[in-house]
Order: sequence, then structure tokens, then C-alpha cells
Amino acid sequence: MGEVDISYHDQQKYNLLLTNDAIEKIGMGKYQWQMCFTCGFGFIVDQILLISIALVMPQASKEFVVDYPKMASVAQYTGLLLGAIFTGLFADLFGRSLVWQVSIFGVAIWTTICAAAPNFPALAVFIGLMGFFAGGNLAIDLTLFNEILPRGKSWLMTLLAVMWGLGNAVEALIGWLLITNYSCPSTATPSTCSRSENMGWRYLYITSGLLCLVMAAIRVFVLKIEESPKWLVANGKFEAATISINRIALLNRSDFVIFANQFQSINVVESKKLSWNFSHVKGLFKGKERFRSTVGIFFLWMCIGVAYPVYTVFLAYYLQAHGANLGDGSTYQTYRDLVISSVVGIFGPALAAWLIEINVLGRRRSMAIMALVTAAFAGAFTSVKSESQNLVFSCMINFWQNGFYSILYAYTPEVMPTAHRGTGCGLAMAMGRAASLSAPFIATFGDASSSVPIWVCMALYVVMAVVALLLPYEPKYFGQEWSE
Repeated sequence: MGEVDISYHDQQKYNLLLTNDAIEKIGMGKYQWQMCFTCGFGFIVDQILLISIALVMPQASKEFVVDYPKMASVAQYTGLLLGAIFTGLFADLFGRSLVWQVSIFGVAIWTTICAAAPNFPALAVFIGLMGFFAGGNLAIDLTLFNEILPRGKSWLMTLLAVMWGLGNAVEALIGWLLITNYSCPSTATPSTCSRSENMGWRYLYITSGLLCLVMAAIRVFVLKIEESPKWLVANGKFEAATISINRIALLNRSDFVIFANQFQSINVVESKKLSWNFSHVKGLFKGKERFRSTVGIFFLWMCIGVAYPVYTVFLAYYLQAHGANLGDGSTYQTYRDLVISSVVGIFGPALAAWLIEINVLGRRRSMAIMALVTAAFAGAFTSVKSESQNLVFSCMINFWQNGFYSILYAYTPEVMPTAHRGTGCGLAMAMGRAASLSAPFIATFGDASSSVPIWVCMALYVVMAVVALLLPYEPKYFGQEWSE
């Protein structure tokens, strides 16, 4: 087709619907399963980063002179915040595949460098740089995966989050094996703990970095991806889009073929103008329903960004201050419990993936259920008095929390307009990272024995359930492909 006298946005809408139709006709096949596998690496890397600092800092504090060890989390969340913003923006401006390939390589490099940190300030800087590369990793993973999935298989985006729990369990297990055997005693101080006696946390970073490097190499050299056809179409690159779509069809052993002249030409000047100004942000808020949707999603990310880390940090202090017997507190018990609760957490996204396919529930009501059950267990957790109760409730919190996260992670790119999806996902996750910056300050300077932070977090879970129900879009019935 040649140029036709219709608006830019009408042309974009037609072209994206044509791309959707192509993906549906090609169907689910080898390419999507490869993408599912390699996008799962993003979840593993994200959780390796988040849990590693909790495993490392108690050990590094024995070796380094550190007044406020929890402040390392500030460096981490600052890096994650900036990474989420820039990764999403770069993905919309320069394409998904380049950012997708670079992100885990960056994490691998800086994770390994963390092992060489000579002091706490250097470690904090390295952690921040590691966070920067990881910050938008999940945003671009879910954006790419969303844009090549046939609509009937969108539940896979929620199920993909089982890899998040797997990453948590793998890192906890590595820490259990290395830190428990290569660390200074729990009573050690910087004057009595030498580097040679405290290599466990460094070995953890080296092992994690090598694991990330292997995953990055598989992404780039073994299971290669095509640039997102939807991104190419949204930017008027029809020749490249047809090559990408036809290669996917070939890998899936489909007979489908598409040609560049089937797309409607767009105004290149207008397209470039839209790409290089703030339209990627403004487009997220165009129209009342989309405004409500974007604000609601950003609010959910901010709530979970505060509730989860603050609750996790304060709970142990609160229970101890109120007479709970949480066991001997040994390194062995700590890592054993962490591995067990992490393994249980793997199955939360599996339940979530099943719930969202029930017509009467869908994404929004399933999110609400997950949030309310998490709130119930969070409130009940404050009455824990024994080691076994502590482990059981930790498992349940991980299970339902991961289920909520998995739906929110999948829902976010599903309802973002195609042309601005990378920016939208990046900003949503940046909101969560920014909110999480409050956790280390509250943990360092707040009253650890107070119940206020616990109940505030529980209330936030309830608020999240309400907000989820008020979101305007249900992707299962969300037939229009937003192009603006």
C-alpha cells in the first residue's frame, strides 16, 4: 500500500493491528519458547541483585568500618532507579534488542567487580553501578516478551515470574554454601576480621557474576532474538519489521509471509518528532482512561516499593523486641530458612498464572486477591512466637507476595501503548525503586520495636487491592493495540 490520506495515529493503529494479526497467524512456537527461557534470565538476575546485598552486608560489615551498613541499599536503589528510567527510554528510542543484550552483561561485570572492593565506599559505588544495569532489565524483558506473544498465551508473562523465586533460591543456596564456610565469626569486628578470613561474600559475588555472564552469553550468542516487530512498525521501519516477522515465522516453521508494502506509510518527520521529545512520557497519560491506568500502575509500584522492603526489614526486629523465639540466629538457620521460603515462593506465580485465566477474576481481581491474602498474613505474622511459626509465615508471605508481583509485572506492559511501552515500564519500575529508597533510612533511624511500620505496610497491601480493582483495563478483553 502507498501513502493514504489519513492521520499519523490512524496509520500507526492500522500497522500495529496488522503486526498483531501476523503474530497471531504465526502462533506460539520455538521463538517464543526461547524468548520465555531467556527473558526468565532477567528475573533471575533481578533477584540475585536484590538478595545479594542482604547476604553480603552482614559479612562485609565485619571486615569494613561501616557506621550505617544499610545505607548500601541506598546506592543499590539509586542505581536501580536511574537504570529503570534510562533503560526504558533507550528501549523506545533505539530499540529493544540492544538494551536487552547489554543489560545482563553490565550486571555480570559489576557484580564480579564488587568482589574486589577494598572498602565500604567502593563497594557501595560498585553496587550502585550493578543496580544501574539491572534497573530496567525486567522492564525490557517483559516489553519484548509481551510484543511477540500471541494473545491467548499472555498468561506466560505471569508464569515467567517463577524464575524470580528461582533466582532467590539459587542465590540463597550459593550464599549458604559459601558464606557459612568462608566468613569471620558472628562476633568479629574490623580489627579482628581479615580479608583472607572473610572471603565468603566475595566468592558469592564472583559466582553470581559468572552466572550472570553465562546467561548473558546465552542471550547474545546462542538464543539470539529479533528486534521487536512492534517497535520497528511503531517507528516506521517496515522493511526491518517484515524481515523480523518472517524470521520468527521461519523459526516457528510457519508458512506465514508478510511484505513491507502491506503497511501504510507514515510521515517520517512526524515520527521522528514524536520519538525525540517528551511524547514517550505524555503518551502514557493521553485520555482519561489511560491517565487513570498509568497513575494507578505507578501508585501500585510505589506502594509495593515501600511495603515489601520496610516490612521485611522491620519484622525481625519487631518480633525479637516482643519476645518471639526465632531460633538460635545462626548463619546456618538463617540461610536454611531463606532457601526454604524462597523455594515456596516459586509457586506463587504459578497460582497467579492460573487465576488470571479464570474469566470472573482476570488480572485485576487476581491482583486484589493476592494483595489481600498478603495483608492477612502480614498482620498475623506480628503474633509469631516460635521458630517454626516464623518459617511458615515467611513461606506464605513469599508465596502470595510473589504472586502479586508476577501479575503486576505482566500487567504493566500489557496496558502500556506500544510506542511508549519501554518508557512506561521503565518509569513504573523506577517509581517502585524510588519508593524503596525510604526503606534503608527507616530501618536505620526508625524505632525498630514500634509496630507502626508493620501496620502501615499491611494497610498498603489493602490499598493495593482496592487500587487494582479500580484500574480501567482488563487485558484479556483489551482488544485495541494502543499506538499513540
